[in-house]
Amino acid sequence: MSPILSVKAGQASQAGRKAENQDSIGIRLPSGTALSFKGVAAVISDGVSACSGAREAAQACVTGMLSDYYSTPDSWSVETSASRVAGAINRWLHGEGARRQEQGHGMLCTLSTLILKSTTAYLFHVGDSRIYLLRGGHLEALTRDHHIGLGSDNPVLNRAMGADVNIDIDFRRLPLQLGDVFILTTDGVHEHLDEATIIRLASMPDLEQAAEAFIRTALDNGSPDNVSAQLLRVEGLPSDDINAHYERLSELRFPPPLSPGQCLDGYRVIRELHASKRTQVYLAVEEASGTSVALKTPSPNYLDDPRYIDQFLTEEWVARRIDSPHVLRFLDPPQDRRFLYGVTEYVTGPTLRSWMHDHPRPRLEEVRNIVAQIARGLRAFHRLEMVHQDLKPENVVIDGDGTVKIIDMGAVRVLGVEQISKPWQEEGFLGTASYAGPECLGGQAATAAADRYALGVITYEMLTGELPYNLPPAASLRRCPDYRSARAVRSDIPDWVDNCLRKAVAVSPRQRYEALSEFLRDLQTPNPALSDQIFQPLSERLDPATWRLIAGLSLVANLVLILLLMTVLE
Repeated sequence: MSPILSVKAGQASQAGRKAENQDSIGIRLPSGTALSFKGVAAVISDGVSACSGAREAAQACVTGMLSDYYSTPDSWSVETSASRVAGAINRWLHGEGARRQEQGHGMLCTLSTLILKSTTAYLFHVGDSRIYLLRGGHLEALTRDHHIGLGSDNPVLNRAMGADVNIDIDFRRLPLQLGDVFILTTDGVHEHLDEATIIRLASMPDLEQAAEAFIRTALDNGSPDNVSAQLLRVEGLPSDDINAHYERLSELRFPPPLSPGQCLDGYRVIRELHASKRTQVYLAVEEASGTSVALKTPSPNYLDDPRYIDQFLTEEWVARRIDSPHVLRFLDPPQDRRFLYGVTEYVTGPTLRSWMHDHPRPRLEEVRNIVAQIARGLRAFHRLEMVHQDLKPENVVIDGDGTVKIIDMGAVRVLGVEQISKPWQEEGFLGTASYAGPECLGGQAATAAADRYALGVITYEMLTGELPYNLPPAASLRRCPDYRSARAVRSDIPDWVDNCLRKAVAVSPRQRYEALSEFLRDLQTPNPALSDQIFQPLSERLDPATWRLIAGLSLVANLVLILLLMTVLE
């Protein structure tokens, strides 16, 4: 096992017996962070020869996928990154083909993309190019040809890039094993090779020579088409050795407990701002510039906990990728720093919790202003496929200019990072129960819907000083507690605002707002449609087991009544 993914690759393409090569191929083998967060990518595309723009279409697919995929945010999952890029390329091909008015001048091609990230393979496929897997001497076709009509003499492609403004892309994911060989081919190759030949050629040690052998053998077997082949062999997978992984995480030492006047890598400590079991936060001054900053240091309690260290480092990684005035900004530490810590801007102002204590009955307009700013901060997370997971009044601050900022990103869930293999079991939901989406308390992974739920709870609490449920509702409970009307706590809250809050904190994610903009709109302007949604039928409030019990008792009662009636009639 190696500490990183290691892949060898080879590829070859020829026009064959045709005048023009309308196939296009490409492989990218990055290093460093690009390898960790994006992985290795191979793309093969076969232009539809009936279209005069076939070659251009295939080239656009390959170059577009290999350049644009690696330009997407590191926090995005492979699925999101590759599917969005492929969708954009497809729309361009369709629009460009429609713009060119020449007869038969479409921009159509196949697309087969293989991405190897960490310990997982991701496949995206349209058309009749193919991706095979050779594992332990067994060959498996991982893609299916998109043909209409099953006749082998003249199959017709019924799905292709550029054929329509929207494209249905086949997606598949599977775990990697050492020695796996992936083979990508166009139909000019695989239609003229049998399974035994593919296995024999893919087993060659030199993959460049193997790729050449694929296209040469297909031509020798009479292929009249363009011929292209790519091979990738997995030669190393990220190590499952926790000690090796921990050594990489612990290159920086934990700083000692800091006192006023002490210096740490050029930062002079003024005073402690906050301390918890997990972290300490200090007000400090950067001596070189005189700028006030906040230093966040890890707790010595977790000196030997690699999962904690990983989470501590992830917070800084997350913050550096978010650009929003409503999210706490992390600053660059010295390049020669010796200790593990985070440096952030110093925000002078209260937390939202303190503000709520000072404003027990705020005006609705004040609440709307704060909520709108929190929502803008959340959007910055959600656009990057990140979920804050621990949004609560203690993790929101208001500076002297009234700007609201989300802080404490130690619990952020990053979909792209989750796809990187780690030698330990990830912790479950890391948030606070009172603000956690009920589905998270029930064991489901947090999504943006959970953050929207937390914002709804915060809004309710700002207006009423209380929480919308007596107990944190969990989706796994047999019966969830009832929503407590905000008007029952504060009678001057309009009905339509109460209806908005009720939807925002609905137990089921499906019943909540699907977008932050919808919530903000209904918090600003009455939505008559919500008044019709207040009544929740009994069938929705009771769980299936309770319903079965009621049905059983009803059946018994009916039988008793029937027997009594028969007795009376006799």
